[in-house]
Amino acid sequence: MKTNKYTIQDLKNQFPTDEVCAEYIFDSLHSRKCSCGGEYKQLKGRRQFQCSKCRYQVAPTVNTIFHKSPTPLTLWFHALFVFSTSKSGLSAKNLESQIGVTYKCAWRMLNQIKKALKQSGDKLKGVVETDAGYFGGVKNAGRNNENLSESMRAKAVVLIAVERNGNIKAKISENATADSLEKFVRDSVEEKAILLSDNARGFNRLNKNYRHFSVNHSKGEYVRYKTHVNTVETFISHLKRSIGGTFKSVSKKHLQSYLDAFVFHYNNRHNDRERFSSLLGAVLQS
Repeated sequence: MKTNKYTIQDLKNQFPTDEVCAEYIFDSLHSRKCSCGGEYKQLKGRRQFQCSKCRYQVAPTVNTIFHKSPTPLTLWFHALFVFSTSKSGLSAKNLESQIGVTYKCAWRMLNQIKKALKQSGDKLKGVVETDAGYFGGVKNAGRNNENLSESMRAKAVVLIAVERNGNIKAKISENATADSLEKFVRDSVEEKAILLSDNARGFNRLNKNYRHFSVNHSKGEYVRYKTHVNTVETFISHLKRSIGGTFKSVSKKHLQSYLDAFVFHYNNRHNDRERFSSLLGAVLQS
C-alpha cells in the first residue's frame, strides 16, 4: 500500500526546514502550554522555544542525540531516513557521501543512532526458533582442522531467537555452552512458547521448561512438518552477508550495537513509514 511507503520526497515534504524539525522534536517531548498559562513559540533562527507570558525558554534537543550538534536538523533527519531504509546496514562512509558531512561526523551520527536502539524486554511467545551464529575470527583452523577449537574461540558468538511471524532478539555471548543457551532462552522466551532448534546438545537442557522440538541437521533433516529453524537461519545468513558486504568487518566490542540495528529493522520490517516514525521515537526517548 502507498501509505506504507516513505520516500525521500515524503521526508522533504514533512521536514523541509530546521524550524519544522525543531517543532516536531518539541511537540514530541513537551507541551505547548506553559504552567503560567502562556504558550511556547520557537525563537527565530534558534533551536529554542520561549513562553509568550513568563519568557521561560526550553531547548527541545537537550538530552537527545541532536544536543550541541552543529549539524543541521534537516541533515540529521535525512541520516535517520537513510538509516531506516538501509536494511542491510549503513556504513559511515556511505552516509558521508549521502548527506555531505565529514567521515568523523557521519560515524558519530550513526553511533548515536545505534545507541538509541535498545532491544525490547518483552519475551517472545508462540512458536519460537532459536540458534547460535558465529561471526568473524581470523584464526586458521589448519589443513585437517587441527586448530578448529582455537579458530572457533576467535569468533564472536551470537545467540538468536525469533518468533514466527513476530519479533526477534539477538545477543552477543561469550560462548554457546548449555548454560549460555539456557540463560538466553529463559530471558528471551516465555515458558509457554513452543521452542524449535537444531540438534545441538546445548539445547537439550531446555526440555525441562519448554515444549522443545528439534531437527537433526547432521542427518540431512532440515524440515519435519512445521519443525524447522529456517527463519532464524535466514536472519543469520542475512546478517553475515550484510556485515561482509556493507561493513567488511565488525569488532566484538561494537558487534552488539550492530545487532541492535538489525533487530530494529527486522522488528519494523512491514511498513517504511512506521519504521521511520519508530526510529524518530527511539532517538528522542533514548
